[in-house]
Amino acid sequence: MKKKQLLGVAVVLSVIGFCVFAGAEVTENFAVIVSKPVILADPALANDWYDTQVVYNIYSPLIHPTPEGTIRPHLAESWNAVDGNLAHWRFTLRRGVKFHDGSEVTAEDVAFSMERLQALGSGYSGTFGKVETATISRYEVDFILEKPNVSFLEALVLFWPLNKELVLEHIQAGDYGELGDYGQEWLETHDAGSGPYMMTSHSPGNRMEAVRFEDYFLGWQNWCTDEVPIDKLFFLMESEPATLLMMLRNRQMELEPDNSFTRETYEDVVEGKEKGLHMFPAHAVSWTAWMNTKRPPTDDLHFRKAIQYAFDYEAIMEPYRLLGAREGGIYLSTLPGYTPVPPIPRKQDLEKAREELALSKYDPKDVTVSFHICAGLADEEEIALQLQADMAKIGVTVEIAAPPWPQFAAECDAQETSANLNLFKFPSAYPSPDFTLYYQYHPDNVGGIYATHWYTDEKLGQLIDEARATLDFNERVEIYSELQEIIGDLALSLLPYEIRMVFTAQDYLVGPRETYTMVGPTINMHNFRINLKLKEQMGK
Repeated sequence: MKKKQLLGVAVVLSVIGFCVFAGAEVTENFAVIVSKPVILADPALANDWYDTQVVYNIYSPLIHPTPEGTIRPHLAESWNAVDGNLAHWRFTLRRGVKFHDGSEVTAEDVAFSMERLQALGSGYSGTFGKVETATISRYEVDFILEKPNVSFLEALVLFWPLNKELVLEHIQAGDYGELGDYGQEWLETHDAGSGPYMMTSHSPGNRMEAVRFEDYFLGWQNWCTDEVPIDKLFFLMESEPATLLMMLRNRQMELEPDNSFTRETYEDVVEGKEKGLHMFPAHAVSWTAWMNTKRPPTDDLHFRKAIQYAFDYEAIMEPYRLLGAREGGIYLSTLPGYTPVPPIPRKQDLEKAREELALSKYDPKDVTVSFHICAGLADEEEIALQLQADMAKIGVTVEIAAPPWPQFAAECDAQETSANLNLFKFPSAYPSPDFTLYYQYHPDNVGGIYATHWYTDEKLGQLIDEARATLDFNERVEIYSELQEIIGDLALSLLPYEIRMVFTAQDYLVGPRETYTMVGPTINMHNFRINLKLKEQMGK
């Protein structure tokens, strides 16, 4: 490597505050995982892709997803609907599970954690609705829901119990009476979990460090010769693709779980041009550009449909078909009951676009469409530029802006600051269509990055609630199909395509042993091992 290149790496790493080595005490058995500069390590506040990946390392969920898209026991070894009531669930905990301070996980901790999640009203709390708790015994806890909900079990893969006693020891003054701030300030830089790794330091928006929890209840096994558990993790927040690629090439990073690179870079990895690197497929994601129904001109249904018909889906999808690109829908095609929605087929139809535009209340000469994407992501820029070129063909001006992620997310918190179109990659956060339907279309949850269409409809809410109260799987799928048709007719989003995420790793990082349909658990580093012999041979 040229001296100039090495100097550049040193400057970059200094700027972003990265320094793994701290003298002779530091072992070579570590992994650097790089992601966006947003990490909320408190499991009651975590609410996006990057937070969830980190939380799965520090905390253990009550119920765990499976690679097949179902659920399995984890902290809870079993559960049942009390007297067949889908609004009353009883969970029996696995005995002997330890928090990081050595104390045992009990029903009281689980009840406290749900009460805290409900009180704070942040993170994934909206997914669960109102929940009351009751401790039945040391290892049994009841959750009583406001409404019957069979999908509640699937959603509990997003519920990570905390150590009640530890949190209460560190409360500060706050808005929750005798519970103060409910431990929020302390949990920014400490953990109260039972996950495979323990937080040792956290500089929010910069980096987090964690070490292996030897007493993790699922244990630690060497998979084969030279493949051992990873002792230390560094979650480093960096989003510039050029920097990320340079760090991979120079063995300064073990895993990039964000699909940040260009198609050409991934092709180079597949063809072996990027030595010592490999890719692995993870969860599917749907590219979704929400259309703000409260902001002219996308407040007009016909204008929104004009955008859908004007877009050249084939042009944007074709280069990514080798990576699994396919038509996008209301929710992922990997989930039960998926139904294609208009425009069908996914093909540009400029004549139809002009017809819809003529039916709208806006003259193309009098309006400008704002399209916001996240800074630094080439695949997002491709989609935005494609729409800009396509809309120009029907006389509509599209202005593209690419703010950094924190600014972009903040703008999406209000109707007034949300652009006409806001582009996101959406995975499923738990293994059910219910996640997308409830979290993105139920009137209780509209707003923020998951629903910047800002459209509310009580009928949608009623149908979603009906699906949640339907035990029979086939009947539930019928409701899902009806919901997709209704939502499709509302033209709330532009759906460029669906694709499997691909993550880039060093060849000496072995895994993942399991890949999940939802975001988060795949990057639980208990799911990986490190080959120290190969790492040494590769010059780390």
